Amino acid sequence: MKYLLTIIAALTFYTALQAQQTAEFSYQVSFPTGDFKDFVSKTSWVGFSGAYRHRLKNPQLSLGGAFTWFYFQDKKGVGTFPTAEGTVHGNRSNYTNIYQLVALVQYDFKNPKERVVPYVRVGVGGAYQDQRTDIGLYIVQSDGVQFAANADLGVRFNKDENHGIFIAATYNTLPAANGMIATSFFGVKLGISGWGH
Repeated sequence: MKYLLTIIAALTFYTALQAQQTAEFSYQVSFPTGDFKDFVSKTSWVGFSGAYRHRLKNPQLSLGGAFTWFYFQDKKGVGTFPTAEGTVHGNRSNYTNIYQLVALVQYDFKNPKERVVPYVRVGVGGAYQDQRTDIGLYIVQSDGVQFAANADLGVRFNKDENHGIFIAATYNTLPAANGMIATSFFGVKLGISGWGH
């Protein structure tokens, strides 16, 4: 499976370099907020994203899509916790995996070929999330598909006309659904990008 994903990523990146398109790969550190912070309060060091965009007639505007994966874990320690069946005593850990697929709109505040290009990006789509609590041998799990939205405010630093790196502040939100609590988190994203001609 790893080899298949590597081949798909390489082909996507190569194809993007052949036209007025870009492929991006990024790593993200995330900080839970709101009700989600009660479920998982720890910083997540696992967040990866692949994006693909196409420039429109206005070269500062581009459309595309992105697939992201986030993993959050929080070990709450030993204690007695309420459940639907009563109380359970044990070591409690909360986890969640989020697999998100969104459509993107990005606006570059300068010509995308300049050396430093600030931008804003919005994504809307869906996500599959698996929220799980382990208390000893007792497991509480809620999963399903949710609406997903995110926004980035970032800066791209171009090495040349076709290659660059970027850093962005991000915000992701998924409303409560299928027994899952509302999920929201800020993040800092660092990535590489490659533009076509």
